[in-house]
Amino acid sequence: MATAYSDIQPDKFEPSETHPQHGVIIGGPAARAKRIEYGILLSTMVIGSLGALYWTLTHATGWVEWSAFLFGYVLINMGVGIGYHRYFTHRSFEAGPKMRLAIGIMAQMACQASVLKWAADHRRHHAFSDRVGDLHSPYIDGHGKKMSKWKGLGIAHFGWLFDNTTSDMKVYGKGLIDDPQVLWCHRHRWEIAIFSSIVLPALWALAFGGPEHIIGTILIGGFFRNFFFLNFVMGVNSVGHVFGSQRFKTKDGSRNNWFMAWMTFGDGWHNNHHQHPRSAYAGLMWWEVDVNGYIISLWEKIGLVWNVQRAPKYVRDADGTWVQEKKPVTSGLAESLEVESPESMSLDDGGILFAKGAKTKAPKTNTKVA
Repeated sequence: MATAYSDIQPDKFEPSETHPQHGVIIGGPAARAKRIEYGILLSTMVIGSLGALYWTLTHATGWVEWSAFLFGYVLINMGVGIGYHRYFTHRSFEAGPKMRLAIGIMAQMACQASVLKWAADHRRHHAFSDRVGDLHSPYIDGHGKKMSKWKGLGIAHFGWLFDNTTSDMKVYGKGLIDDPQVLWCHRHRWEIAIFSSIVLPALWALAFGGPEHIIGTILIGGFFRNFFFLNFVMGVNSVGHVFGSQRFKTKDGSRNNWFMAWMTFGDGWHNNHHQHPRSAYAGLMWWEVDVNGYIISLWEKIGLVWNVQRAPKYVRDADGTWVQEKKPVTSGLAESLEVESPESMSLDDGGILFAKGAKTKAPKTNTKVA
């Protein structure tokens, strides 16, 4: 019996070449399926965006088209940051079946492949960030070959979509390949993409304008909206590993980039995220705006999600170094305070899934920031 994800990874395939990292497949039907799917998604966004440019230059556009763009941008921003990323990849909180399905649909409205594919790929990124095995590092390609700065940025932004490596779902899809909501979203990813790009903008145009607004709203509030936002998601992979500040020494190039954070509702605080990947909040300081984190807090308060993972608080020591804020230690306890660490990962799956209840000594970071 075929697996539920055999359309993107055949059940039986023996690659002629073995990747040095566990769980990375080279070539074959999976790589072919990846290139076709991403080719369709990206080309339709680009063509639709060019159409939006032409339409804007040759037709009058107004609040109907651009309000559809804004509404859709907010919706898919939440879907990617909260759904694809913080929930399905990192399990930053828990939710019931209906909420999981809603979050999955909202995520796939960004037209960036299925929840299953996106989350598995992102887990692989964290397993080998900026090392051999990372699928979208600006420093090395999918096979571990070093690249120049500008080529690396290009590969990390869009080029990786078309290389010949894929993530093994049996390794990086644990907890996803048997999730009914994830598999429903995976099976219906094309219908969700069509609804997001065409049907929803058309309905918006009819509701707030009229038939004469349908084409412009589809082009601007559908295809261009998806492509515009896609560049910021990909920018976290590329720009977010080269340009910005580093509060933590994370052994990779992850950076905190305020502009990327604003445009992705918080995911641009990427160095913070790589230090505490399972935290539901990428912004660790009050000035680090994290809209998706605020939304998760709201959902927690009204009972839609629970068991929300939080990173420890940080303060500067006398040398200006960021250190974890220690809780008061009662007499008789060890001086090196142990804290709950949602970042502890299990070993049997290469550090992809996270062990519950693990403890670790509070680390001290060595990077000074202005």
